[in-house]
Amino acid sequence: MPPRPLSCSIFLHILSPLVSPGYHPALLKVANGLVLDKPGKPSYESPFSFRIIVLLWPVSKILERKALARLLLAACSRGLIHRNQYGSLPGLSTYDAWLTLMNDVKILQRRRLMVSFLFLDIKAGFDNVDNPIQARILTEGGNPPSLVSSVSSFLGGQSYTLVFQGTPGTLARVNVGAPQGSPISPLLSLFMYRPSSSGSPED
Repeated sequence: MPPRPLSCSIFLHILSPLVSPGYHPALLKVANGLVLDKPGKPSYESPFSFRIIVLLWPVSKILERKALARLLLAACSRGLIHRNQYGSLPGLSTYDAWLTLMNDVKILQRRRLMVSFLFLDIKAGFDNVDNPIQARILTEGGNPPSLVSSVSSFLGGQSYTLVFQGTPGTLARVNVGAPQGSPISPLLSLFMYRPSSSGSPED
């Protein structure tokens, strides 16, 4: 009789003591960063012509998934996510945003009103996730200290070895940014660019 596959719940049960005190193991914050070409660039002499995908440890992704579920629930209940946000949220997609936009356009056109749009492209969203600002946003949002500590521990002390054209480089410390490839990074980037109480994005 073949052995039964291990359930992810077993790993969550084993790793849950690490989440409760808000600690992300230092060993799991050392990873390879795969450097990929961005398609369609006229020149590849600039660093902005490349994208870095961080190859995280599978165990780390399990921890991040659990932290994501807790953080998403807290963020929705405490108003940290705008009601019109669609991307990076479960059950919502770009198609839902398009349907909502077209519905608003149809309503305004029936009233014989002119409609215009302003689209913004936020570049390097993950790269500019700042640990102290994240901690302040989460603390001011009334999140549990253990959850704030868990996010701060995850963002702090990351180290990557860049792998360019299959050749690994030197291990380097990263002081700012969320790893592109982590389940929790899209949500953390949303917090950075959410409108503040004054109506302007976070500093």
